[in-house]
Amino acid sequence: MQQIDRELNAAQNYMLKKINGTGLVALSFENVALVEAMIQNDSAYLKSSDEKEKPVVKKNMEYGGSTAWWMTQLKLFAEGKKTQNTYENIIYGAVVAVDRENSTHLNADKVGRNEMVDRIKQISMTDLIRYLKDRDFRVVEMLAAPTRPDDSKYKPRMNLSFASKFCHYACFYLFQGENEQDNFSIYDYVLRKAVPFYVKHYGLNPEKGYLNDYKKYSDVIDDIRKISESGISRNGFDHLLWYYFKGRLDKLKKLQS
Repeated sequence: MQQIDRELNAAQNYMLKKINGTGLVALSFENVALVEAMIQNDSAYLKSSDEKEKPVVKKNMEYGGSTAWWMTQLKLFAEGKKTQNTYENIIYGAVVAVDRENSTHLNADKVGRNEMVDRIKQISMTDLIRYLKDRDFRVVEMLAAPTRPDDSKYKPRMNLSFASKFCHYACFYLFQGENEQDNFSIYDYVLRKAVPFYVKHYGLNPEKGYLNDYKKYSDVIDDIRKISESGISRNGFDHLLWYYFKGRLDKLKKLQS
């Protein structure tokens, strides 16, 4: 056997396990650990999770700073520790970073980013931290509400994906090591397409419209995690399904038809 063949055969020991008889990736601690390792070693995501990736301007290139850096600045500010940024600057930087790194396209209507910044700034820092820590879905609803474009040729946009991700990453860095770090599930296109297959597999009967209502959606995610007895976190569930299915949605539909 050639060395290439030995390497390829050995790789099978590290493949993500699936639920038998389905095209669904198994909800397990081992699968989540594998995905987290792949994400952490993927150069496409190195900056976004690096708390030292601050804004820089070099020659003709400008980088606005990572989500991790801006959320860490928010944590420092909330704790009264040294930072050169104001609350307003931190919110602006965090909104832009989350939007850029997650391709949520806030500015497709030309006003999204500024509207998100204004909405969050209307919340005091103390209230924002409290909403996030208490898992108060009002903050998601407020950010996800339709935008108000200045130009009539652009339609108002719902930004639930951005809203869920902003709250998720804020909690991830604000409450490191605490249960509240995992307060908010991520909502995006891949999860929206994949989750119904798990609903069907586990025989769940969610409330109507759960894919368009964040609280109902979050309840379904928690029901799936509970009935699977996997013990994985909301963060682990999101990452596992997103990483596995982002290139497999069409194939999954065929397998489940």
